[in-house]
Amino acid sequence: RLEKTSWDTFDLLDLLARRLGVRREDITVAGIKDRHGSTSQLLAVRGREGRPREIHAANFSAVPAGWTDAPLGARSITGNRFSLVLRDMDGPEVRRCLEALAVIRRDGLPNYYDAQRFGSARHGEGFMGREIFLGRRERALRLFFTASKHDDRRTREMKRCVLAHWGTWRECLPLARGDAARVLERLAASPRAFRQALLALDRRFLVFVLNAYQSFLFNEVLAGLLRRGAAAHGFATGELRYGVGSFVFPIELGDEARASLAGRELPVPGYDTVVADDEVREVLDAVLAREGIGLADLRARQLPKISVHGVVRPAWMRPADLVAGEPGDDERYPGKLRLALGFTLPRGCYATLVVKRLGLAVPRPR
Repeated sequence: RLEKTSWDTFDLLDLLARRLGVRREDITVAGIKDRHGSTSQLLAVRGREGRPREIHAANFSAVPAGWTDAPLGARSITGNRFSLVLRDMDGPEVRRCLEALAVIRRDGLPNYYDAQRFGSARHGEGFMGREIFLGRRERALRLFFTASKHDDRRTREMKRCVLAHWGTWRECLPLARGDAARVLERLAASPRAFRQALLALDRRFLVFVLNAYQSFLFNEVLAGLLRRGAAAHGFATGELRYGVGSFVFPIELGDEARASLAGRELPVPGYDTVVADDEVREVLDAVLAREGIGLADLRARQLPKISVHGVVRPAWMRPADLVAGEPGDDERYPGKLRLALGFTLPRGCYATLVVKRLGLAVPRPR
């Protein structure tokens, strides 16, 4: 059982592979957990003889939990239970939050992929996955080496060095580790071998960045449909910007609009996506045109063992067992109130969206 906070899942898997003396692909997990949350999940290690030792280090622990005869994956999860605390609130804000929770219980909310899904997108620079889909492999690697605000100081220094000395690959090798070192070693041996350099990256990371771009396209389709629905059914919406787009949330739905959204599925687009719904197809076509990409482009060309497909995803989610505690004094913010929440979501749904939806009902002073 892995418990962590303030760790990127892929970076931590790399560290655990070294600690356990196995290849990184021998470690499987049932989903990628948020870097900033305090999370608990199972992982499986293939090829170990005997019971592995416990590992305890800064911000994570890995403790043996049992045995399995199969690797873990996303389908190993049935759902996730969340517990969180809203803080620094006054009385009117708490009341509006409780009113919004009643609306969420009745109406549910859009099933977007939240911002943490898009950590591979660099603000103002674009998606690494999009560049791979379009065959622009050098551009994809430039995005890989573009620093993120979440990178530690050493990683930021290494990435800045690579971009500053682009093409002089050995210059920054002493600063690199893990995937970055493997990429630079490939390029040092063959300076224009960008496809081979991409293949030096962990396969799961490559699939993740491709899926992240597909997820962004899903979000854009869902937001576009909700804007259309608001015009057709007359419900009010609120919009929240995030790093790569905008979330559109209905404030409150009537019976007709609620029925039209319940059970609806939308494409997470891939090269093999087929859309029968005319309205969805119109919105999807507009999103793809805006992005300068087509369905036929959404395949990983010339990348062996890297395969991504179109899938469908529920457009709507409804938290189960949604409970709120009694508002109480906030020990971190004297004179303010705190509100504890608990709820369960299906696999692949984001608890942070529930909080963002509540934020529409809890305006903060500017």
